[in-house]
Amino acid sequence: NSKNVKFLKTTLNANLQKKTQEILEERLIGLKNKNVANGAILIIENNTASVNAWVNAKTNGFHDAVRIRRQAGSTLKPFLYAQALEKGWNAATIIDDGPIDQAVGRGLHTYRNYSRKFYGPLRLREALGNSLNSTAIRTIGFVGTENFINLLRQLEFKGLNKSSEFYGDGIALGNAEVSLYELVQAYRALANKGEFNRINFDFQLGLEKKIFSKEVTSIISDILSDSQARSLEFSVNGVMRMPVQTAVKTGTSNDFRDAWAIGYTSTHTVGVWLGNLNRQSMSEVSGAQGPAYILRSVLAEISRFTNSAPLFLSPALFSKIICPISGKIAATNCQKITEWFITTPTETCDGQHKEKQLTSSKIEIKYPTPGLNLALDPRIPDEKEAFEFRIS
Repeated sequence: NSKNVKFLKTTLNANLQKKTQEILEERLIGLKNKNVANGAILIIENNTASVNAWVNAKTNGFHDAVRIRRQAGSTLKPFLYAQALEKGWNAATIIDDGPIDQAVGRGLHTYRNYSRKFYGPLRLREALGNSLNSTAIRTIGFVGTENFINLLRQLEFKGLNKSSEFYGDGIALGNAEVSLYELVQAYRALANKGEFNRINFDFQLGLEKKIFSKEVTSIISDILSDSQARSLEFSVNGVMRMPVQTAVKTGTSNDFRDAWAIGYTSTHTVGVWLGNLNRQSMSEVSGAQGPAYILRSVLAEISRFTNSAPLFLSPALFSKIICPISGKIAATNCQKITEWFITTPTETCDGQHKEKQLTSSKIEIKYPTPGLNLALDPRIPDEKEAFEFRIS
């Protein structure tokens, strides 16, 4: 009886939903030989935080992969560096990208970058742009693990219900489980000048809460849309370089179980997840290799019916010419690049660029760490075995 039919008005865009579904299914066919069975895409409008497309792969069955929590990988790093900017760092702050080992109980954990390369002292812009792990661990040392987890809870990552000791510094590298829904909702705050709103389906914009300043989100967006900033680990002209200015971040979890790509323009925030709902590993499919291609196609589809402007850049920011090696105001004999600052920098580079090592006045034993358990390997003659002793 047609009189009993009820119509529910939502913010979903039928054409975009259909096209996004087609893009996802087509890409999954192309990745079938890489052991990728499942995927999901979520698109929200920045101005209203409303959902325009909510897509699950047909192979997902009755499972909603938009809501299922998976390991975050590197997708949380923009929030970590945003918090560091709020606490006084700037885009030119020098962070050491060098080997880093940390005591874990009576053992030792070594942090490595995705490429297994280390680049030495780098500016924060390069550290975030290239999604480097050792710099993220040093950054969370500055921010504080508990402070970072509290920030993520403000952004309503509701699965973070354990203590900071449980996650440790590994939270900077995404050892926690998050959903695509939570990620897209949080990234929209970066796109929305630091204002957070919950995602909605009914055009009702909920209460806003201020998470970051406009200046901090402007700098994070500028870094994530800067192809040159990611050139050490990614191609300058690769898939993440979009036709319109787009902030892009990818992530890959341990053993290639999850691959993510999140991006936002001035009008929309889009998130893509690929993986296997049975938690099998994919065949070396990273965020930059799988989801990034889907993200690019989806954004191209969105651009057909929207006029995207450049990402917001706060007029309160200062532009200064700096030395790319020291991060300070460039001297006469320095290389020169332009950087954005929240407060005007005052230190000038001394022009001495030969030494590319960060030094510390604190002398301490680095290896072995306190309480470390060591064991001789019975397969190797004892006189051939050794453990490095190192002081800072």
